Amino acid sequence: MNDAKNKSVYKPAIQGDLFNNGTPNQNNKAPTETGQHNGSRNNFDNVGKKEDKEESDENPFAKRVKKGGWVLLALLLAGLFYAFNLSTTAKVDYSPAAQEALESHISTTLAPGTKLLDKDGNYVGGDITITHSDERPETSLLVWDYAAEDGDYVQIIANGTPLGEPFMIRNKPVSFTIPTTGDIQVIGTHDGGGGITYAVHYGMNKTTYFNGVDQGGRNTYTLVRE
Repeated sequence: MNDAKNKSVYKPAIQGDLFNNGTPNQNNKAPTETGQHNGSRNNFDNVGKKEDKEESDENPFAKRVKKGGWVLLALLLAGLFYAFNLSTTAKVDYSPAAQEALESHISTTLAPGTKLLDKDGNYVGGDITITHSDERPETSLLVWDYAAEDGDYVQIIANGTPLGEPFMIRNKPVSFTIPTTGDIQVIGTHDGGGGITYAVHYGMNKTTYFNGVDQGGRNTYTLVRE
């Protein structure tokens, strides 16, 4: 009898740990979940800080590489632009028409910008009177170096008025607008070596004159309408 009574009032010890007045003990479980959550958050924070540090360490180098690449590209483009715009050297024309123009110093068939010589030949020309029948008040004047681009400078004067500052003549023609009557002067302001050889093409008669002048000298083209 005593054994049966003892067994009927026996309660497992674990029941006292899980229940308090018939209600589950929430305090036993919550700390565990909170600890796990805090641990995960700390792990993510540590990973984020590590990635931020690595990104911060790499940024200065990456920025320098990118900046250097853009600078190199800009220099390359600038070089190409410079070469395309300033390298105007033409090839010498050895055609029969060019040889004839080299002897007579005049041509009505050669295109403006024609190059007749590889280097200047110390040629000094003279003044020229041009008679024409163009009724327009103005016409075009093209000026270029028909030999080597060696640093020759000239200045254009139209009826006593300078048309800009002295400029270096190249194989590529420079265009001016001039009156169809009066005096057009080409002044040699600087000889780059071998004399100042130049060509002028007048739009009113579509004729090119291959001329030359000393430094400090001038050639006068007198334009007369018939």
